[in-house]
Amino acid sequence: MDEVITENIPVIDQENQQKFLEIAIRRLIRKLDRRLLPYLYLLELASYIIRTNIGHATLMGINDDLHLSQSQSEWAVSLYFLAYLIFEMPNILLMRYLGPARYLPLSMLAWGGITIGMAFVKNAQALLPLRFFLGIAQAGYFPSIIIYISLWYRKRDHTMRIGIIYSAAIISEALSSIMAYGFSKMNNVGSLQGWQWMFLFEGLPMIPLGIITGLFLSNIPDTVQWLNIAEKHLLTNILRNDTIITNNPDAHVSWKQILHVFTDRHIYLYALISMGNLGIIKYLSTSLPSIVQDMGSSSENVHLMTAPPYVFAFLACLLVNYSASRNNEHGFHLIFGLSFALLGFILTITLNSQSHTALYISSCITCCGVFSAFPVLLSWATKNVDGHTKKPVTLSFIIGIGQLGGIILPLTNDNKPTRGRNDYICLGALAASLFFTIILRISLMIENRRRSKLSPDEYNNETSIKEPCDWHPDIRYAL
Repeated sequence: MDEVITENIPVIDQENQQKFLEIAIRRLIRKLDRRLLPYLYLLELASYIIRTNIGHATLMGINDDLHLSQSQSEWAVSLYFLAYLIFEMPNILLMRYLGPARYLPLSMLAWGGITIGMAFVKNAQALLPLRFFLGIAQAGYFPSIIIYISLWYRKRDHTMRIGIIYSAAIISEALSSIMAYGFSKMNNVGSLQGWQWMFLFEGLPMIPLGIITGLFLSNIPDTVQWLNIAEKHLLTNILRNDTIITNNPDAHVSWKQILHVFTDRHIYLYALISMGNLGIIKYLSTSLPSIVQDMGSSSENVHLMTAPPYVFAFLACLLVNYSASRNNEHGFHLIFGLSFALLGFILTITLNSQSHTALYISSCITCCGVFSAFPVLLSWATKNVDGHTKKPVTLSFIIGIGQLGGIILPLTNDNKPTRGRNDYICLGALAASLFFTIILRISLMIENRRRSKLSPDEYNNETSIKEPCDWHPDIRYAL
């Protein structure tokens, strides 16, 4: 038998194998970023431009043109958030059944058509139902985007990607303000008012974009053509190693995991934090144009003056979420964002009788705080909640409860004499969110320590739970 020569064959030790694997994973993640993030960013940008356009429509005179009373104008805002709250979870269950790749385009077609319809309403009886239907159509959209990200990325990669996608929502506020300024110049063009042109131009692109989305997005990596076989296997393996596999992984909806959502105390804390944080975001999104107008700007310039706070918030969001992702820390970053927003409202209350410039700067500080905090909260939840049904239902619950802040917006009337009361209400909501954030972090830390000290019998009892999701004793919560 011929002697086999092996001395010239290179031997790769385990350390080098790990280095090559890490390089391959980084290249794969960058490829996913280039392929997925720009398009998801565009979708989120389009969604939020439509979601917050009612505030600019008010400045353009929709209340006068449709002869809306103060109460009807307030309900035009609140009905959207009420529908969002009620239909958030049904939409997520539908998304879980259809998959994000089919649910997202259907949602886009629906709210694109409804927005177009809003351009031709003649009275409150037509506007209010359409606002309610718009809330239904968009209720599961943003959570579905977050779930779609989780189908492609490891948990450690979620924070920065969610921050990037949510920054589209922030920059959409600035873009919407600039667009509204242009539409305000189109009154009586083609027998339509500026707010009608705004609804048309924001709704029409959603129809072709929804069709393209249905053709572009795929639910699972195995079906795409832009990954080679080796990349598909690598992505499947790293996602499998990153997730606890439940006892029922192939089911569309697990009612056992839905029950887990409502018996998990941590999820209620996430929801309470969201209620204060998201409530302030809704307040600023709908009221900032009126607040800026009270500072002495003309109706047309208000649209431009509301853009800079969102530009600063956009930068703050990216910086805070980059830091949270790099350090794998969420609680302290969330506390920082909420505290920064709290400082903004304290300055607003303190400087209420001072110059308009000081009030404008305090509004910028508030926007930076609340908008940078919310994606940290969402990424914290996606990292700590597991299960193919529990995770999407949890996100829908957290974001849905946050819509309560939008429902109670009529309590914060936009009339200037009541603006001080509004600031105190927002201050209290932020303080409550800050308190619950501290409680949540301490609770997660205590639970991690408890799981580290389980006896063999206790460990076996907890592993025997059917579909344990993130309750599995081997799981350690991210702080």
